[in-house]
Amino acid sequence: MAHPYPPPRDKKGSRIGFTTGANAAAAAKAAALALLGQEVKEVEIWLPAGWRQTFSVHRLERKGEGVLAGLIKDAGDDPDVTHGAEIQAYVCWASQDALEAGEGVGTVTRPGLGLPVGEPAINPVPRRMIWDSVREVTDRPLRIVISIPGGEELAKKTLNPRLGVLGGLSVLGTTGIVKPYSTSAFRMSVVQAVGVARANGLLEVAATTGGKSERFAMRLLPHLPEMAFIEMGDFVGDVLKASRKLGIEVVRIVGMIGKISKMADGKTMTHAAGGEVNRGLLLGLLAESGASARALREGQEAPTARRFMEIALEEGLEGFFLRLVRLAQERLQAYIGPRPRVSVALTDFDQGRLLAAFPDPEVYRG
Repeated sequence: MAHPYPPPRDKKGSRIGFTTGANAAAAAKAAALALLGQEVKEVEIWLPAGWRQTFSVHRLERKGEGVLAGLIKDAGDDPDVTHGAEIQAYVCWASQDALEAGEGVGTVTRPGLGLPVGEPAINPVPRRMIWDSVREVTDRPLRIVISIPGGEELAKKTLNPRLGVLGGLSVLGTTGIVKPYSTSAFRMSVVQAVGVARANGLLEVAATTGGKSERFAMRLLPHLPEMAFIEMGDFVGDVLKASRKLGIEVVRIVGMIGKISKMADGKTMTHAAGGEVNRGLLLGLLAESGASARALREGQEAPTARRFMEIALEEGLEGFFLRLVRLAQERLQAYIGPRPRVSVALTDFDQGRLLAAFPDPEVYRG
C-alpha cells in the first residue's frame, strides 16, 4: 500500500517541513537538469539552514522549448496553507537570466515588502536559493517561471491581499525549513504589515488579536484605511517594536478580554501556551470596581477571562473594564517607551460592543 505524500500532519507532532522557497529552488534545479537531458527523480539543493537536502520530483514534462518540474510541498507538522501544494518551475534557455511569476504566485503592488512594485512575490532568500541551485547545473542564461497551481485561492487564507501581494501566494523562507508550529512566518508577516502601512504614508495602525476583533475594530475606527489594520495574533510586542523602528506614531490595540488581560499582566506574547490568565489580577480588579461578595466568589471559580467579563456585565461594573484596559495600556507603554503612543480597546465577544478604551475612548466611535 502506497504511503500518502506529503504525510498527514500531526497537530502535536515535531516533524520539520520545507519552505515554498526551498521547493521552488529544487524544482528549478530539476527542470534545469532535465533541460540538459538528464533523468531526474530526485534532486539535492543546499538549504540556508546549513545542510543539503534531497527532494523527490513529482512532475517532469517537456513543454515547448523548456521543461516543467513540480514538487509536492511537505510543510511537516506545521499548519501551513501550502502543505500538499505543487510548487512548479518552468525552465528554458534565454538570452539573459529572468525570474518570473507564473500561475498562483503573486505580484507586489505596494511598497514596503522589500521588493520593487511589479516584481514577482518571490522573496530575496528564495530568489538566491533558486539561482544558486540552477548554477550548480549550468552557467548559461535561463528563464525561470515559478508557479503554484491553486495559489490564488490559497492566498485568500493569508495576509497577502492586505499586504498588497495580488494574484497568488508569496514564495517565502529564510532557512529553507519549516519548524512545526513555528511562529516565525506569522511574526514576519505581522512585522511586514507594519512596514507596508508605514511605506504607504500611515502613522497610525490598529493591531487586533484575531479576525473577529479586526472586524470589530474596523467598525470602531472608520477613519482608518484597510491597510492600517494588522491582524497580529499573539505578537503585540513585535507590532510595537516594528512600529517604533519604522516611525509609526499611534498603535491601537483592539481585542477581547482573554488577550487584553494577558497584556494587563505584562505579557507581550499572548499565546495560550504563554501562561494562563491571571485570575488573581482579574479578581483584584473586580474588587476595586465594587463587586459584590457573590461576584467575587464566582470569580474565584471562573474558568476563563470571559467569565469575568460576564460577571462584570451582570453587576454593571464598567469600572472593571476601564481598569483592565488602563492597566494593559500602561504595561504596553512601559514596555515600548514613549513612542509609539499606545491605545487599548476592549470589546465583547459577540457584537463587537466597546466595553472600554484608554486613553482616548472618544476615538472609538463605530
